[in-house]
Amino acid sequence: MKTFRLCSINILFDEPPEEHEMIKGREVPLVEGLIINKEEAEKSWLLEAVLDQEWDSFFRDYLQENQTFMAEVTITNRTNDPATLVCRVSDVHQLHEHIVVHMQGDIVAKKDDLSDMLLRNLLDEGYEGEALYEEYRRRKKNRGRAIQGILSNAYEQVKEKNFSDE
Repeated sequence: MKTFRLCSINILFDEPPEEHEMIKGREVPLVEGLIINKEEAEKSWLLEAVLDQEWDSFFRDYLQENQTFMAEVTITNRTNDPATLVCRVSDVHQLHEHIVVHMQGDIVAKKDDLSDMLLRNLLDEGYEGEALYEEYRRRKKNRGRAIQGILSNAYEQVKEKNFSDE
C-alpha cells in the first residue's frame, strides 16, 4: 500500500447527469486528508478526509443510505491532474472541532484514461486531421458532453460491479 496526501475532493454527482445537464462539482474544503492506494487489481483506494463539522450531515446521509457518488480527487499537489473515483462513505467520526470521513473509492478515470476515451470517441464520430485536434482541445478544455458521457458510463459500470459483488 502507498499513502499520499489528499489535496482536494470535488463531489461530481451521485446520479449521472441528464444528457442536457452539465456536470457541476461541489468542492469539499479539506482541513487534512490522506489517500491510500491499496495496490489491488480493482484500483481500490481508501480516503480519509478531515472536514469542518458543517459537512457532518452531508456525509452521514451518504453513509446511512449506502449511496455511492462520483468524485474527482487530487493527490500530493493541488496542481496535479485529478483522478475520478466512485466512492462510498464507510464511516464518519466526530472529532473535537472537526469530523473525519472514511471512504472507499474505485478509480474510474485518470487524465490519460479520459484523454484516450475522448480521442476514441472523436475518431468514432469521424473527426480527422486538424479538425480532430481542434475538437479534442475544445472538449478537453470545456469538459464537454463527451467527457460527461464517459464519466456517466464509468459511474454506471462501477455501480453495477459494486452492487453485483455485494
